[in-house]
Amino acid sequence: MFYNILTHHFNHRIIIKFIYILIIFAFLVSTFIGLLGTETKAAQYREKYKTGDLKNYPEYENLIKALQQAHPNWTFTILYTGLNWNTVIKNETTEVHGRNLIDGSMTGAWICPTCSDTKYDNGTWKCASEATVAYYMDPRNSLFEDYIFQFENLKWVDNLYTLDGIKKILSDCEYMAGDTITYVTAKGEKKTINKSYAQVIYDAGKEAGVSPYHLAARIRQEQGPGKEFSSTGIGTYKGYTGYYNIFNVKASGTGDSAIIKNALEYAKEQEWTDPEKSIEGGANFLAQEYISCGQNTLYLQKFDVDSSDGDLYWHQYMQNVSASKTEGTELLSTYSNILDKPMNFIIPVFENMPDTRCSQPGTQTIVTQNIEITDEEVVVRKEQKKSSAEVDKIKKGTKLLRIEIGNTKKDGEYWDKVVLDNGKQGYVISGKGFKVLEDISNCNIRAIAVEEGNVRNGPGVKGTTVITTLTEGQIVTIIEKEKYKNIDNYDWSRIYLSDGRQGYIVAEYLKEVENTSGSEQNAEPIPTEKDIVKVITSSGLSVRERPGTDANILKYAEKGDYLTRIDKEVSTKDGYIWDQVITDDGIEGYVARGDDEEDYLEVVKDVTPSTDIKGNGFKSSGLNIICEPNISVKDLKSAMNDAVVKNTKGKEVTSGNIGTGYTVKYSGQTYTVVKKGDTNGDGEVKATDYMKIKNYIMNTSKLTSQQKLAADVNEDGEVKSTDYMKIKNYIMGTSKITI
Repeated sequence: MFYNILTHHFNHRIIIKFIYILIIFAFLVSTFIGLLGTETKAAQYREKYKTGDLKNYPEYENLIKALQQAHPNWTFTILYTGLNWNTVIKNETTEVHGRNLIDGSMTGAWICPTCSDTKYDNGTWKCASEATVAYYMDPRNSLFEDYIFQFENLKWVDNLYTLDGIKKILSDCEYMAGDTITYVTAKGEKKTINKSYAQVIYDAGKEAGVSPYHLAARIRQEQGPGKEFSSTGIGTYKGYTGYYNIFNVKASGTGDSAIIKNALEYAKEQEWTDPEKSIEGGANFLAQEYISCGQNTLYLQKFDVDSSDGDLYWHQYMQNVSASKTEGTELLSTYSNILDKPMNFIIPVFENMPDTRCSQPGTQTIVTQNIEITDEEVVVRKEQKKSSAEVDKIKKGTKLLRIEIGNTKKDGEYWDKVVLDNGKQGYVISGKGFKVLEDISNCNIRAIAVEEGNVRNGPGVKGTTVITTLTEGQIVTIIEKEKYKNIDNYDWSRIYLSDGRQGYIVAEYLKEVENTSGSEQNAEPIPTEKDIVKVITSSGLSVRERPGTDANILKYAEKGDYLTRIDKEVSTKDGYIWDQVITDDGIEGYVARGDDEEDYLEVVKDVTPSTDIKGNGFKSSGLNIICEPNISVKDLKSAMNDAVVKNTKGKEVTSGNIGTGYTVKYSGQTYTVVKKGDTNGDGEVKATDYMKIKNYIMNTSKLTSQQKLAADVNEDGEVKSTDYMKIKNYIMGTSKITI
């Protein structure tokens, strides 16, 4: 803002001259700011909501108006994040797998298809899919009385809280009842604090400037209901007698033991030697680390989209993707008697959000697979029931596209969703009368996204599921084009993503990349302002949130990874030349192109994707690498020098056997290993593998798509008793498994 310092003592000419200088100065400042724009975050601000403010943000207005009508004393503050919705979802998911977790019992579209059944944290959690994160992150799904309290302003408000309210939150936590607190000291002695837990929580909240209702709800979430504290709050955990971490601050690690020890080690460092000190310390931690940093709602503590502290996404209290919504729901019953009181809610809005609320994922498994009819005839039905109208009758040998695998029985059967060649959709009984094929393709072309676009599990807008959204400039591989034309008014292309996923996108959202070596002479050239570059430094490159070695690392680009460079030499900070890039999974950031001595990137000369990978005992097939039982990491690297091999836990391996489910990143593409006979992915073929197949044949267990390919050792497209016997004979040394 410029302040007017002109006075009546200036004459007219001086005033005009000063204004002229001021205009030039303002222009220069705005230009300078514009030049810096690539290095700064989107401007964020908070503003009291007024009717009409959110007309450019779909559905918000009507939802907030309904809440205002029901509760006239409620007020709403809008947090204008300035963040692109697609960028937010990518940073919360594919940038760091495991950043958001879902209960391990969930299946289908709820779980990340890349991580699949990989266990996280203490082994009872799975990585959440993009659809799951979008569902929980979309504020419009929670602008209802049941869920609104995840947006409650958590700063202390005078004359709002009561001890009875706190006790009500903790009513099923029997260990916090009573008027005094009994605890164990570091010497193992019992002592008493002449205060109730409710009073301690109230006092701690007032001192820290935090809502004591929030503190009580947080304790209940961390310690759980029941008769006694968990291991971090009971004070008698082996090796940490007399130490308490009731809020589970810094409780992280792999497995329960590591999580508990890390929490109690922190309590020991902080000298939290009784429950009161732990609650006071935890309240101050929340205030200093979250609430005073702009994260003053449950939502903002779970999803760090406020940049007040200079960072985004990293500073998140819990991995449980539903945590803020769950805790907000729990608060509703606590507030049931005070819902007519003044309350303030902070609602975030994002740019380029979908026109409608992000839907709840289904239990069906989302796939993009080719199948072939093996029965003489299979009926495709309109709905998931045997009496439903017929869409078509498909003859033996016909190839279809399967886009969903049913995990819940309907009308006594599991049903899979398929797409016919004409684009019509329908359902067939799962696993009956067809076999899964390798991916069918009619091309192999590198392309980049020329605008944001949804990737779906099948062609068409209706009846398909959004898998992800491409970032403008993101590199993909087209494997099928011009097959599905004018479906819902669009032509569709089938693409591979760098992480092995695939799907369909509107063809006009892609531009084929010119092969500068000349083998793709008819392809249209990539826009000249963008380059496809390859990481050539052996240590890889950090993709950072902004130029500078002190900036947050968004992800690591390994040697051999492809990037789309969208701007050159945006900075020379810290002695490096910085370029702005889009990673192969759509993350936008900055990398050090090089320094005075070395270049870390090179412009790609030949952008044609690798087609065939062959070696002694292994070969590529689509995005799978099919191997014989004795293949090792060394064998693979003999054919793929710069390949990066990772095990099923995502850890890079450089020696030893490989197993089904391992990934191989090579030439800008990720492949999944299928080792024939190794159905459990441990790298060996033994009795547990053929028993797994036997149980599958008897319908007492399931196999993933890669496990089925591994089990199909005779490569006839089906898993049958002949495969079981061949593996058994291989283990006994009476037969071989070859490809």
